[in-house]
Amino acid sequence: MIDPRFPARLLEDLSEPRTIAGPRTRLNLDRWGDESDELPPGLVPFARDGGGGVWYLDVEDRLKKGVGAVFYLHMSETYGDTRYMASSYDELLQRVSEGLHPDDMPSFDALASRQAPKGVRVPGIEGLVDVERIHASTGRPALVTVHDNARCEGGFVARAGTSVYMTDAGRIHFVTLAERAVVDGIPCAGDTVLAPHPMTGRPLRFTPAEPIVVDGIPLAPFHEVMVEDPIYSPGMSGVLARDHDVEGLPLAAGTPVHFLHGSLFNGTLRADANVAGTPLPAGTSFELANGVLYRTRPPAT
Repeated sequence: MIDPRFPARLLEDLSEPRTIAGPRTRLNLDRWGDESDELPPGLVPFARDGGGGVWYLDVEDRLKKGVGAVFYLHMSETYGDTRYMASSYDELLQRVSEGLHPDDMPSFDALASRQAPKGVRVPGIEGLVDVERIHASTGRPALVTVHDNARCEGGFVARAGTSVYMTDAGRIHFVTLAERAVVDGIPCAGDTVLAPHPMTGRPLRFTPAEPIVVDGIPLAPFHEVMVEDPIYSPGMSGVLARDHDVEGLPLAAGTPVHFLHGSLFNGTLRADANVAGTPLPAGTSFELANGVLYRTRPPAT
C-alpha cells in the first residue's frame, strides 16, 4: 500500500516494486497490501517477507515509537506477536543488510511479560499463581501456573503445578483438571486436559467420564474428544463407544474416528463395505481425503 506519508526513499522504492534481501530475511516491496485487523489504523504495510510476514510503517506514531517506526507481524499472528524492528525505513534497510531477522526482536507479549508477577491472585482462579506470560493488548495474564489445586471460573479445578492458558479477555481456554468435573453439562474425567471455548465455555477438547453422543456419533468414555468449531477446531474426533454406521459405512466399536469439516476422515470396518468405490473386507482401517480413498491397513491377523 502506498501512503503519501511514507518517507521519500520508501516512496521511491515502491515506485518500482522489488525485493530487498538481507542474509536472513527480505522485503518484497508491495504496493497493494491491506492493513492488519490486529494493528491500529496508521500502521501501513509496505512489504512482505515471502513467508507470511508483513512489514508495517507507523505513519501516525500509533505505537509510540515515533512517526516512521517499522514493525513486523506475521499474518497468522495477533497483536501481541508484533515486533518493533527499527526507528525508520532507512534504519531497517541497514539492519536487514547486517543480518537482522524478525525473530531477533522480542514480541510485544514478551516485553510485557518480562516483569510478570509471581505468587499473586488473578480473576477467574482461586488461590495463588505465578504469571508466566501477559497479553500486551490488555495487560491480562496469558499463561499462569497454579501453586495448588485451584477452583476456576466454570466450576472445574486446575491441578496443582500445571499451566492455565487465558485469553486476552481473561477467559480460561486450556487447563489440566485435578478431578472430575461437569462442564457445560459434560462430565469430564480428572487428570485430563480441558479446552473450553473462549467465548461460550463449551468444551472443545476434553475426555468424557461417561459415554457421550456428539453430532449423532456415540463416543466412548476416557478417550479424548475434539469438537468441531468454525474458528478453533476444524474437525471432530473420538473413539466409537459401540458399533455404528457412519455415512453408510459399518464401523466397529473401539474405532478412532475423525471428521474434517463434517466429513468422515478415517475408521475401521466391522463388515465388508464399499469405501469411496473400493470394496474392502471387514477389519480394514481406512483414511479418506476429500472423499477419495487415501490409505488402507489390512485387517489384523
